[in-house]
Amino acid sequence: MRAFRSLLSGNAAPLSLLAAAALALLTFASPVQAEDIVLDGIVATVNGKIITRFELDERLRPVYEQMRGRTLAPQEMLKLAELRRQTLDQMIDDLLILQDSERYKLKVSDAEVEEQIKEFRAKRQLSEEDFKKQLAMQRMSREDFIRNMRRDLIRHRLIGGVVSNKVVVTDSEVEQQYLERKAEFSKDSMVQLAMVLLPAGVKALDVKNAIETGQTTFAEAANKYTQGPGAGQGGDIGFIAWKDLAPDWSEALRGLKPGQITPPVRVQEFEGLLQVVSLKEGEELPLDAVREQIYQSLHEGKFEKVFQEYMKKQRDKAVIEYRNL
Repeated sequence: MRAFRSLLSGNAAPLSLLAAAALALLTFASPVQAEDIVLDGIVATVNGKIITRFELDERLRPVYEQMRGRTLAPQEMLKLAELRRQTLDQMIDDLLILQDSERYKLKVSDAEVEEQIKEFRAKRQLSEEDFKKQLAMQRMSREDFIRNMRRDLIRHRLIGGVVSNKVVVTDSEVEQQYLERKAEFSKDSMVQLAMVLLPAGVKALDVKNAIETGQTTFAEAANKYTQGPGAGQGGDIGFIAWKDLAPDWSEALRGLKPGQITPPVRVQEFEGLLQVVSLKEGEELPLDAVREQIYQSLHEGKFEKVFQEYMKKQRDKAVIEYRNL
């Protein structure tokens, strides 16, 4: 689950235009009615390659589905327009990666992607049914997961080949992480979570403040806003093994005690909050048993930093044109 980038300064349209664009989007009865979408409408070009309005709307399908049947307030309309721009920026980055991978003649086959999915499931001991449930919790289709997996494989190959010597993890860093995160590296250690999944236009920090100041409870907020997992149950989504948590969730939950709430987290295009309901301690594992796991976690964090630096350079030298959203 990677967080969206902020709007590029100097490229945002006036607020009135953003609101009008958002309102126009909501006139579609459903995002799946392709005949209502201008298929050749271009929202951006990247070094001569196009991104169409239809492609952008398909990426935002989960958002549209959640908003279906609702009348949005002006603030929500502006939030939607901002989200469209952020999603478009992500799609531009994806295209820049693919273009650079072509320069290096990098490709990832369907078989390689499927093999990675098998490894992903095996590491987390997920059956196909469990895997589908996890995707549903994240509001992600299998096609979305495959696309993200392919992009990540290409990204790792590209960045690994170009700047791998810049990503270094030392033994002392691994040992320090072990001492700080022992509970997470215990065998069968689990955390029981509740989740508030917020619709567009509702800010997670505002809801978090309302809970912490006693204006409402976490369960009340979850029952009011959440339409996905935990809806009608005070947000309770049950026990999850620490090893199965997404990296950003694990980071947000680190050090929290039962009853405490995380900073805002992302669930696909949505903001959310997590609350620790209870903790189930497992058998403490020695450092050697989890050394590789800690190394990979640290490596991925540093890798992401290098990746962001790489993407900035790609954008700086690319010819990018935004059109009407």
